[in-house]
Order: sequence, then C-alpha cells, then structure tokens
Amino acid sequence: MPKFDKSAKVLWVDFLANGQKLTSAEMRNSYIENAKKAGFTHVVVDAKLPYGYVTYKSEIAPHVGLWERFTDWRGIDYLEIMLDSIKKSGMKSIIKFDVFSEGNIHDQSGFIRDKQEWQVTYYHNDQSTNRPIFTKAENYLEPGIFVNPAHPEVKEYELSIIKEVVSKYSADAIVLDRCRYPNVYGDFSEFSRVAFEVDTGLKVDSWPGDILTLDQDQIVPGRLYKKWIMWRANNIKKFVVNAKSLIKEQNNELDFGIYVGAWYPDFYHEGVNWGSTNYQPEYDWMDGDYAQTGYASELDFLMTGCYFPSVTIDEARRRNKREWESVEGAIELSKKVTTNDVPILAGLYLQEYHQNEINFTQAVNICLEKSDGMMIFDAIHLEMYQWWEHLELNK
Repeated sequence: MPKFDKSAKVLWVDFLANGQKLTSAEMRNSYIENAKKAGFTHVVVDAKLPYGYVTYKSEIAPHVGLWERFTDWRGIDYLEIMLDSIKKSGMKSIIKFDVFSEGNIHDQSGFIRDKQEWQVTYYHNDQSTNRPIFTKAENYLEPGIFVNPAHPEVKEYELSIIKEVVSKYSADAIVLDRCRYPNVYGDFSEFSRVAFEVDTGLKVDSWPGDILTLDQDQIVPGRLYKKWIMWRANNIKKFVVNAKSLIKEQNNELDFGIYVGAWYPDFYHEGVNWGSTNYQPEYDWMDGDYAQTGYASELDFLMTGCYFPSVTIDEARRRNKREWESVEGAIELSKKVTTNDVPILAGLYLQEYHQNEINFTQAVNICLEKSDGMMIFDAIHLEMYQWWEHLELNK
C-alpha cells in the first residue's frame, strides 16, 4: 500500500482557469518550471471537468475540444501532455476528476440534457412567487448540472471514466472533486424518494414535508430529516469505497484522495461526511449513527479547502467569525474531525489574499507548520499576481 508524502506541497492547475494559456507549450513549460522552482512536489491535472467534458481522448465522455470555449484543444490530449511534463520535471502528478457534475446550464450541447433521469431535482422557493417548487438541474440557478449520486447509472458512468483513465495513464495519485450533492436542496427527485424508502425501510408519508419544508429561505426539518441527511452521506461513502476499490485494483500504488471544503459543520448540506467513524459530535442535524458514514479512513490523503480570508484563529475572533473560519482553525478542525485517520493537506484559495502578500505568506507558513501538507488553488493566481517568487516551499 502506498504511503502518501506528508510533506507534499501541491499546486492545483484548474483547466477552466488555465486551459487557454496552456495551449502554448511555452506557457506549459513556464508553469512547470515555476512550480518546481517554488518548491511544489505535486501538480493536480484535470482529467474530467465540472461540466462533464474530459481533457483526454476518451471512448466514453465528450472531449473538451468540443466545447466552443476550448476549441484550440480539439483532438489534443491535454492530460497526456501535462503528465509527461510533470514527470520530466521530477515532480509528482495527481489526476483529478470532477465527479457528480455533468453539464453547464449555459451549454446546450452537453449530453446530460438527454439524461433527464440523471439530473438532480431541486426543491426551492420560486423567486417570483416565493412558493416552493421542484426544478431540474438544467433549469436551476446553479451553473453546474449536478447528477444524482443515488442513481445506479450515474455511479456506473462516473466509475467507468475513472477506470478508463487509471488503466490508460500513469500518475502518482488520484483526487476526486465534487464527489457530493450540490447542496441541501438537491436531490428531491422521485427516484431518491423511493430509494430512500427502500434503503432505510422508512415510509415517507408527506413529500417532501417529512424531510424538510421551506419557510422563506429557512429550512424547517421534518420528522425524517436526520435520517435523510445520513442516507445521503452514506450514498457518497459507498461511492468512495467503490472508487477506491476500482483504483486500487487497477494500480495498488496509486494514492487516493478527495478534496472537500474544510467547513465540516456545514458540509452535511452537500451530503458528505469526510470525518472519521470515530468522530461523533452532537450537532442538531446529526443522527446518532451518523459517524458510520465517515470516509476518512478510506483515503490516503484528504485535501481540505481552508478558504478563509482570516489566517489565524485570533483574526477570525476579531472579525466575529467562528474559530474554524480561519486557515489555522480550519486545519485544527480538519485534524479533529478525521482523528488522524488520514494525512490532511490544507488548501488555500489565493483570491482571498489578492493584494495582500503578507497574509498570503502567513497563510502558507501556517499550512506548512500545522498541516501534514498543503495545496494551493490555483496556479492562475500565482501567474496573475506574479507570486511565484514569493514561494520558497523547499526551504
């Protein structure tokens, strides 16, 4: 079994943000050289994007070159090119998959519009009447068209893409993103109602009132709300377990991890329990058996997005924020929630520190000091802010 490098310093290269620049071989070389010089040890490369497109030559999913935004990549294997460049540099590569997101509401060409039964159904207040309604993902406000993690065809499709990549490309690790529900309002499809009843043995007499109702924009929990929260988290855990098994069967040397938001007390909205099965706090939304949905021990590493402008706990307090609404506090919470089941790589969102190099440097140092490793999102900000030279991660 692999043992993830706890001193990993990871650079996230988001294709949506960097793809246009990286059509140039000169820019690709510049990114890789700057990353190596700055002290990064790993680079995240997109295989599957948030909107369903893939960056490699696939027999399953549409290539990103078919999207009018990235026609310059048509017929080109971005994933292969980047993996080769990273390997030559001596750094390690992490292939990323955006899992349960398969389209964009502004893109009419995506195949997901023909898969109505896959799409998440949102239960929300209509903006004009302020009355609760049900809306398919393609007609909702969320740009990404999320698909239902409980649907067997969806799960099979997502796993098939992961298998295709792992069997064709050589890398050092795999990371999943958007391995979740979109929010607490989705999915409220008839499929999920029936699946919930079958899986739990509980009868839903009032739909969706037994789960929740909406009072203005406030959620009013129903009698089965906690069971519903746990059922969703269990759906995600089952997928994680299956994805891990598939990946390890293909290549047992691959490290397997997930990116999540570090805001654990609120992350149940996304149907995810990234904590340890040994962690059982007493939140009012939590069922007594909720801890069993935790998947931390299934991972070789966990990236938690400590995406807050406050760097220290003291700074968060001065801003009347919760302690974990700081980089320092988020790292502490991440470690507490996972009970040392998995190495934590604290993530920084550099836009939080735009025009504030002092806070940026302080945030980096706290990650290096208190976390098992770190991740920086995103390379485009290092490029735009000309901050490459501010990083000396190898010292």
